[in-house]
Amino acid sequence: MAIERPADARPADYAFRGFNALIGHKVEFWRPGFVEMSLEVRPELCNASGIVHGGVLMTLLDSASGVACTFDEKAGTRRYSVTLAFTTQFLKAARSGDRLRILGAKRESPGRTTFFAETEILDGSGALIATGSGTFRYRAGERADGSLRLGAD
Repeated sequence: MAIERPADARPADYAFRGFNALIGHKVEFWRPGFVEMSLEVRPELCNASGIVHGGVLMTLLDSASGVACTFDEKAGTRRYSVTLAFTTQFLKAARSGDRLRILGAKRESPGRTTFFAETEILDGSGALIATGSGTFRYRAGERADGSLRLGAD
């Protein structure tokens, strides 16, 4: 995959809520169709063997996909989406104390309501930890500008 940060990506100030806030990753850079996030791995994110739990890595990959594809530049907000299918490949272990980079990029989409994304996680040395790809759908009831539809409009 080798996802690269586009030259026009800019620093972002976005706070996660709910489960994603518990994981603790942060959005560092974004532009429509791309996101770069980071995570300082804490001991509670690791399994009994001391490596980052696969569920945490999958959460990071899924989250990066959604953020890359659902920021609305005009509105300055984020549309919401749901994951329809997601495939993950674990390539290398990450441990407590590691700083991870999570990169997500939107790929060609077949329609207005579904989209594809690819993601990867790198450790501090640039080694590939995990990759993912998925199919997503914008949440029903939202307009293209991110606002909710009220009634039949």
